[in-house]
Amino acid sequence: MKKVVNLTYMLTILIFLDLVLTLCWINTGLATEANPIMNFFFKQSSIIFTCVKLGLSFGGILVLYFARTKFRKAVLNILLGLNFIYIVICGWHLWGMLFLVSQTN
Repeated sequence: MKKVVNLTYMLTILIFLDLVLTLCWINTGLATEANPIMNFFFKQSSIIFTCVKLGLSFGGILVLYFARTKFRKAVLNILLGLNFIYIVICGWHLWGMLFLVSQTN
């Protein structure tokens, strides 16, 4: 059970990091939202985008929370997969920042 809790905390941090960095990239005009569904919400407003992103993310985490005892192994595997995906996404953000820094010298 401790693995599930730790993976959930890590996923939460990665989701917030992705959200903040995505908003920074888009609001500075250096990038666009890659997800067409989320891009629709961003075009409405960044507040709606943030609410939808957090609502969907934490709604999913809540579903996993309630399923954790009955489907322990499945929940663990899902959390591992989601953490991997968000690590890749945050790595993409980091690569973009390093690229920008290297271009400004």
